[in-house]
Amino acid sequence: MTIMRKLKTCMAGIIFAFFLFFNYTGADTIQVEGEMRSTVTAYITQRLSSSGLENDVTYKMFIPESYTETLNAQKISWLRKSYGPPPATINEFKDDFGNNVVELTWNKNVHIIQIDLQFNAETFVNFTTLSSESPFPVTLSDGDSKYLTSTELSPADDFYINYIGRALSYNLNRQIDVVNSIFIWLDKNIRLSNLPENSSSGDALSVLQKREGGDKGVCNLAAALLKGIGIPVRVVKGVSFQKEITINIDKQKYIFDHSNNNRYWIEIYFPDIGWVSYDPRGMHFGVTSHLVKFSAGPDSDYVSGGWGVSAENADTQGDYIYDIKSDFSNLEFQSFKKNNFDKIVLSPVVSVGDETPQEPSLEIEGLQLENIPVELETGAIGILFDNSTLTQSLDIVATRNKVYAQKFTLKFPITVTEIRLPLIKFSDEGNIWVDFFADKDGVPGDRLFRTYRIDSTKLRFMMIENPWLTFPVGKKTTSFLDSGNYWFALRSSGTCIFNWYASEGNVLGTKDDTRYMDVGLENRQWNHIMNFDMNFQLAGRREEVKE
Repeated sequence: MTIMRKLKTCMAGIIFAFFLFFNYTGADTIQVEGEMRSTVTAYITQRLSSSGLENDVTYKMFIPESYTETLNAQKISWLRKSYGPPPATINEFKDDFGNNVVELTWNKNVHIIQIDLQFNAETFVNFTTLSSESPFPVTLSDGDSKYLTSTELSPADDFYINYIGRALSYNLNRQIDVVNSIFIWLDKNIRLSNLPENSSSGDALSVLQKREGGDKGVCNLAAALLKGIGIPVRVVKGVSFQKEITINIDKQKYIFDHSNNNRYWIEIYFPDIGWVSYDPRGMHFGVTSHLVKFSAGPDSDYVSGGWGVSAENADTQGDYIYDIKSDFSNLEFQSFKKNNFDKIVLSPVVSVGDETPQEPSLEIEGLQLENIPVELETGAIGILFDNSTLTQSLDIVATRNKVYAQKFTLKFPITVTEIRLPLIKFSDEGNIWVDFFADKDGVPGDRLFRTYRIDSTKLRFMMIENPWLTFPVGKKTTSFLDSGNYWFALRSSGTCIFNWYASEGNVLGTKDDTRYMDVGLENRQWNHIMNFDMNFQLAGRREEVKE
């Protein structure tokens, strides 16, 4: 059983966006064939506490239901709902998009509320060769208009949205080619980000202007692009549970995983094959069986529900507990598909044309990049927070033999003073430390230096509220790093077991910048490539560039 932690982001120091940056190169879409089946029991809890409210408390929730579609299905059973204290009113209904909705109201004098939802979900996904002859423009039926609805978060009638959509669909005559063109453009130009400001602001235009956004923001942008050119689409919200998916390709192993949390993706309607998905965390034309769908609608706000009180007046928390009963996958690698974006993407084999769509310019007035990074001055010391947001994190188990390494690229030389990692201790009797490596052909090479060792017996267990642990570099240690590519890895001795948090979906760097090695094997290789990036904070001093 995996338990989702309640986490608070720890942010301290000075943010310098160009102190350290991550190099982007071309990547591959991994095309597979096969099936996935999962059975999980979910226990989801939502809590609210307040010292006093001026108005009654409301909560809107969506209830998952069974469905069967061409490429996937889910069966929901043993559904139970409980509310404490009992609400004053309960309103259950189906909305215009077919969602099961429950609206609850409590008197304003109630200070603590807990909502529990339990269910059993059986999910099925078929990764079969995908082919569609649906023409573009799409011929719409009477019931399709609701899937073209323009909203403030996902505006289908916006000038810039339509400009990009028309460019990406220019001279393409099949819907599947247009949809594929938009998928590739999104992953090439919009960076998935887990920063808090991107998670809270999810409107499509903001994501477009920043060139980055959280999963719900990217989904709103994707939906707006598709709706703007007449392709039916819906934003979906559900939950995901953590369970590794391994794709074996020759001597390499590609690892995909999800966090235990809420999740957004989109579904596009094809008249001849039904609904097909896109997940900004690394899925084209499908999703895995580790997702449970709750609701669908025109944008992320519509499908989210939630408490009807402001965050300033109440504290809200959510817990997600999953008991995975069974998990089956026979996905087999079929081919690589070359794309000019840097993300590991999983996809079925898709029959698309060879036409290259027109690339829309993002340098026109109104679309210029908003957030221009500022470089750190020579001689200054700073801490980079680019991957220190711990919301929706994965729990990655690191031991003496299970070693994870993260790649980073320096634009200018620095001297490393310390590195901080978010770690939760589960077993001690040993030391932990961080090794820094040179890059050798895209994997960790020679070790350059290491931090101080920390006696794990002196660390507290399960420090969930503040998991950050500082690893200082000794003053006599030569920790100068010139511009270039480097790696760091968490190492341990004895019986140490730590959970190291990671961000799902390649939120920074290159597609293969997180690797794993089992040092207990006779033939040790960094041949496991992960679709997540480890959380960390790296501190150092910017040095002068030597001529």
